[in-house]
Amino acid sequence: MLRRGRRPEPPAAPTFLLGAGAQKAGTTWLYHYLKGSPQFAAGYRKEYHVFDTLDLPQQTYMRGRILDLAADAVDSARRGEPADADVLHRMTMYADPSHYFDFFATLLARRPETTLTADMTPENGLLSVERLTMIRAGFARRGIRTVAVLLMRDPVERVWSQVRMQHGRTPHRFGEPPEATLLRVYAEESFDTRTRYDAIVERLEASFPPEDLAFAFYETLFDRAELHRLCAFLGIAFHDPDLDHRANETTVPRTTLSPDTIRVVAEHYRDVYEFVASRFGVDLRRLWPHSAHVL
Repeated sequence: MLRRGRRPEPPAAPTFLLGAGAQKAGTTWLYHYLKGSPQFAAGYRKEYHVFDTLDLPQQTYMRGRILDLAADAVDSARRGEPADADVLHRMTMYADPSHYFDFFATLLARRPETTLTADMTPENGLLSVERLTMIRAGFARRGIRTVAVLLMRDPVERVWSQVRMQHGRTPHRFGEPPEATLLRVYAEESFDTRTRYDAIVERLEASFPPEDLAFAFYETLFDRAELHRLCAFLGIAFHDPDLDHRANETTVPRTTLSPDTIRVVAEHYRDVYEFVASRFGVDLRRLWPHSAHVL
């Protein structure tokens, strides 16, 4: 409804949200929250794993998995059987990235009320400045604004949650308790790169203007004031969240880590704690209590 004496607000620009992670920091919950908005156009999945599987050596396994699924779909089609159209579509985005941009542009054009769509692949935050700049340019050529959101979580808690997730999904891989796994893998590349928020922020800030970047914390994400802020940034109206639901909750029961384990992992990520405290001006001991071991 227009208010007397006020100019009508211009329609929100069509916006593509590039979720930059971090894994186990609330990206799935945020995606499902956005899906509850009539202004959001969801595709056929939350994570498309296009540019990360093309660019990142550590994602080679994911590329192989998707290519194998595509080969199975082609074989099904040859036999005259139903084929997985979604997998085949992702294959076209690998072969020609212009299909990636066209797909999301089509989603945004389907309904007049739609202003937002997203790819929430957490590994987007590991992409190079050159690739991030290319993604922005691809959407800009289609008249679409690109924004990025990075969700951050206490490094110890993020890595611990990732370990517990892996134990829950493939328990046969581990012949040890989750805490022992944590002490063995916390510095490995697949854990470390996802937790180096300082490096991710640096790449994002070199690729996006400040008005197209948002940073938030897992620990305060489930708060109406924070969601109001994110909705305003994304150009959609706020709607009430389901704060009782946590998407992708780890199935392995949570246990209390020993102080020695916390100290070892926190010390490895000392630079991250120091960066976040300095860069965002937050009371880190209150937000991330494990920071007390290094700050």
